[in-house]
Amino acid sequence: MIPSLRRPTYVEVDLGAIRANVIKLGSFARGSVHIGAVVKADAYGHGAREVAHAAYEAGAEMFFVATLDEALSLRTSLPEPPIVMLGEPDSRYLDEVFEANITPTIHQMTTLKAMIALTHSRHGSWRPALHLEVETGLHRLGSDTSSVLELAALARAHGLEVAGVYSHLARADEGEPGRASVFVQVARLTKAYERTCEVLGYRPLLHMANTAGLLRYPETAFDLVRLGIGMYGYEGPSTLGLRPALRLVSRVARLHELDGDSGVSYGHRRSLPSGTTIATIPIGYADGVRRNLFDAGGQVLIRGRRHDLAGVVAMDHVMVVVDDQTVAVGDEVVLIGGQGDDFLGADEIASRLCTISYEILTGISDRVPRRYRG
Repeated sequence: MIPSLRRPTYVEVDLGAIRANVIKLGSFARGSVHIGAVVKADAYGHGAREVAHAAYEAGAEMFFVATLDEALSLRTSLPEPPIVMLGEPDSRYLDEVFEANITPTIHQMTTLKAMIALTHSRHGSWRPALHLEVETGLHRLGSDTSSVLELAALARAHGLEVAGVYSHLARADEGEPGRASVFVQVARLTKAYERTCEVLGYRPLLHMANTAGLLRYPETAFDLVRLGIGMYGYEGPSTLGLRPALRLVSRVARLHELDGDSGVSYGHRRSLPSGTTIATIPIGYADGVRRNLFDAGGQVLIRGRRHDLAGVVAMDHVMVVVDDQTVAVGDEVVLIGGQGDDFLGADEIASRLCTISYEILTGISDRVPRRYRG
């Protein structure tokens, strides 16, 4: 989609908040622990290139993405730091991976053998790096310990560098219910890592901690932490002082009063009395505002006050009930973020919708332009 610059709907990203969050979270990393920034899914909807530069300025040394397209796009604006793919690339595109100096995660022997063949075709002048993921409990990607050791041995035999060994925490954000699971995963990873080091003859970076791991289980911050949702201002206690970096903003396009008792929007899911003022806002589910937000008690901010949705979210519009007679056409409407003394966070919206803030943030569509400050 082409983001529209001709309607008053946009995402505002505070890059100063990104920097401050990286520095704040980095202060929890002990000793010489490195900082990595997770910028997959277009930096959780914030804009990967701009966020990566801000995080780099604040001390991030390595960047993590999910797909090759994400990696290649980021590399065009961030030429020097390591960019690690958390997903394994298709063997057909390995030449693009290494031409752009991207570090892939390798899970399968067939992919590693394709890397080796490509290396040999270049007459040994090129030695790519890779990361290995150990399956410790998430049961998504990664290799069991025996497979990791086989991959490490073959990589070493052919001069490929294993630059990192890692795993993903499955329950670090759950507090006490997830504690036992975290330490089972830690034990599995550290055992696999020590055996991998014996095979390699050196010690690559070991990483496991995400934001929740860093804050709740600092012992999971081995050589590097991967800052994800915390970098964007969510996760952790409010006393930590992380600043949400994103606001989703539009403006009042129309005000009108109902001339009789009536429902609003498709399905007339709620009857409103005659004389109720309705504000129409040019943003909808095609922009990432979930259609069922009305059923969940969704609200927006106008002039620093909360206003309830009047009906289901349409593809291009949201309608809200306005009980403040000072509201005017052109007034700013905030769907995510702060206005005045109030704040409507992605985590609050997620809670209403029985999901997580990640889904709310990454769900903002490409149709909405991103604007940056700070």
